[in-house]
Amino acid sequence: MNILQRIFSTKFSALNGELYSYIHSLAGVRPKNIHLYEQALTHRSVSTQSNERLEYLGDALIGFVVAEQLFRLYPDAGEGFLTKARAKAVCRDNLNLIAHRLHIDQHLNTALPLKNNTENIFGNALEALVGALYLDAGYQKAADFVIRNIAGENNSRLLTLAQEETDFKSALLQYAQAKHTKVQFLLAEEKYLPQEDRHRFTYQVLINGQNIAQADGYSKHRAQQTAAQIALNKLQNNKTLQNNKLQNNKPKTNTNNLNPTNC
Repeated sequence: MNILQRIFSTKFSALNGELYSYIHSLAGVRPKNIHLYEQALTHRSVSTQSNERLEYLGDALIGFVVAEQLFRLYPDAGEGFLTKARAKAVCRDNLNLIAHRLHIDQHLNTALPLKNNTENIFGNALEALVGALYLDAGYQKAADFVIRNIAGENNSRLLTLAQEETDFKSALLQYAQAKHTKVQFLLAEEKYLPQEDRHRFTYQVLINGQNIAQADGYSKHRAQQTAAQIALNKLQNNKTLQNNKLQNNKPKTNTNNLNPTNC
């Protein structure tokens, strides 16, 4: 090995040492091809050799592993239940949360500040890491990683997700439809938080034009779901509120400065 090769090798080792240690602690493997993990953590904003192909592969692997775990956990469940449970586990909100918990956001190489981007890049990077792990260490290591971090110990996270109601917006719309009333989701505020380098959204739920619930979230979807959950709880637990709100009253809320989403 000549001098230039030694210098390059030393520099390369220093640059990749941190990533090597991170992957080793994260997945319990010693990377054979560190370039795969570099690519998995590279957003298309900085390179044409981005993580999109690995994301495609990891998405398929995560879906399969989660589907198999659910299939074994619920031997008597129908296709509809299994499909909904899998969707909850692999949805972007869940994968983004897991990516943050695993500190993937601290290792992602992107030219886009979060304030101009969506947090889905972190969930996408998680999928890409699974794809890289599969190519570098094989199916079993990748499956073990998915089970440990997405399904949870003894499939605890899958069991929780499968049993809980998460689509509160759809549940509220169905409830209101049965009562022959109108529901609106209004974007009351969108605020950038410089300390956290992300946006926070505030949504209101209006029943026949009357504000019944409000909630914040770091995505529009999360804020709407939380507001819908609050509204449902109020309607289902308060008979007086049901009678007052679920009537064809004239709108009393001024929504001139709000951005409505009619449903």
